[in-house]
Amino acid sequence: MPNIHNHKGINPIVCAAMTFLLMLPELFMLRGQIWWEAVVATLFNVCFYAALSYLICILFSLAKPRVERALHIVSHSFLVGYSLSNVFLLLSFNRHWDAYILQFLSETNARESSEFVHTFILSCHTLWLVVLYALFVAAELWGLKRVKPWPAWAKSKVGRALEIAGMMLLVSHAFFFGSDAMTNDNRVGMVHSPIKRNAIWNLYQSVLMHKSFAREFDRCAQTLQSYKEPVLSKEQAADFVLIIGESFNRHMSNLYDGVYDTNPRLRQRLVGGRLFVFRDVIASDNGTTQNFKQFLSTASVGETRQWCDAPLFPLVLRRCGYNVVFLSNQFVGAEMDKRFNASMGFFNDPRIASLLFDYRGTRTFAYDEQLVTYYEQQRKTLEQPKRNFVIFHLYGQHQRASERFPEGDTYFKSGDIRSTLNLSEAERQSVADYLNATRYNDLVVDHIIRLFEKRNAIVLYFADHGEEVYNYRHQLGRTDLATDVPRAKREQLDVPFLIYLTPSYAAVHSDMVARLRAAEGRPFMTDDLPHVIFDILGVRSREFVAAKSLINAQYQAPRKRLLQIKKWYE
Repeated sequence: MPNIHNHKGINPIVCAAMTFLLMLPELFMLRGQIWWEAVVATLFNVCFYAALSYLICILFSLAKPRVERALHIVSHSFLVGYSLSNVFLLLSFNRHWDAYILQFLSETNARESSEFVHTFILSCHTLWLVVLYALFVAAELWGLKRVKPWPAWAKSKVGRALEIAGMMLLVSHAFFFGSDAMTNDNRVGMVHSPIKRNAIWNLYQSVLMHKSFAREFDRCAQTLQSYKEPVLSKEQAADFVLIIGESFNRHMSNLYDGVYDTNPRLRQRLVGGRLFVFRDVIASDNGTTQNFKQFLSTASVGETRQWCDAPLFPLVLRRCGYNVVFLSNQFVGAEMDKRFNASMGFFNDPRIASLLFDYRGTRTFAYDEQLVTYYEQQRKTLEQPKRNFVIFHLYGQHQRASERFPEGDTYFKSGDIRSTLNLSEAERQSVADYLNATRYNDLVVDHIIRLFEKRNAIVLYFADHGEEVYNYRHQLGRTDLATDVPRAKREQLDVPFLIYLTPSYAAVHSDMVARLRAAEGRPFMTDDLPHVIFDILGVRSREFVAAKSLINAQYQAPRKRLLQIKKWYE
């Protein structure tokens, strides 16, 4: 980098470039209930970043020339990377650097990282973004020697007044940075400050939130270890199979309102009258980790106690005498030393996992059916004669969808895709890949059902969350629902929820058949999943609330459903 300062002053090109790099993500983050909020936030942030950039340049100018040059190279590299990655996240996912992005990064395994790079990083849009940033840096370097330096400390009264005002702005901004994320949010919310729409504020809050996750794990472990309630289950014979899908938008399924033949096997099972399709079920969040916390916990969204302050339902079932087996195709028990790992790090903590499962899978596979085949081969050693509670966590339709099914199971092609959007060939292929992954998921779920078909068993399938696949706009993946348009909730939260009864179970539980049929149209959110399971199995516990069980006559259907982001779904 050329000599950007000559110790006679500060190059305004450098200050302007730093301000621009910091400010650019803010322009994509502008939100407000009324027009002036965005204007105030923009003016505040321009002044704030200009003052911050000016202060940094002053501090760097105090160093020796070589040190100063090195400091600027490092700081510019960081700012370009920060600004570029933030704009990429905002344009691709309507997200910015926050607690969940940090969590996703710490959880992502090598397989997911490789697929993410191929799907998003190496896309034409991203490469064009990199080119634009490279041109900006080149323009900055070109202008450095063509602009006269400014004095580091202003000599005029107006200049000094501006410098003092800038320093006061930085100090007042720092005042809002406390050590507790919730306190910070409440403080900013009370005064409707534009600081909350500041990327640095969000990044700082992210660090605090990330630390709070670890504290939640500690509380969860303590809750489980202290849970001593004597519990029992009236169901003394049946097995229960819980299948957790991944990234399944139910509007892409012809079990619901989808127009493509994605679920031929499960549709065939509807003929027998023992498959029940619940039509109005949503996830409480669009992230795997957050959903697992809530639907494993007996606490509900909106309660005074958090998920980690209530027992998780696998522990309750083990106390009832169930053999709880957990197999996941996204992560395995060998990774338990990493608390943040593969989408649900909270029970990678050995203190938690050891209390939840009698057996936990130790292998992952390229495709979900291989996981099911593995269970089939090992089931004699994994199962007890009766009262098994088996959990399958599938890779489902997780992006990259083209990696979720074998080539031999390709059914849909890009030419089959019908859309009112002007989709490119690549986008049509993405939709076709997702549909193929959904049809393959149909095969996998049916395979699991066939494993228990001749047993006394209940099979419950649902997905952790949905996924956008160019449904009504040019958007692939999930976004920040707290700031996105309301329609996004439908695509990213509406999930399939199915219960299948085997012939032998249905024959002796005619009352359950009637209860399930009566409940198919009721609105429900998956955070109350434990209450449905307890209801089916007749679990007697103070944790069971009949009014939260979708299939119970006492069920109190919510008029509005509160999401984890503190917004209503309706």
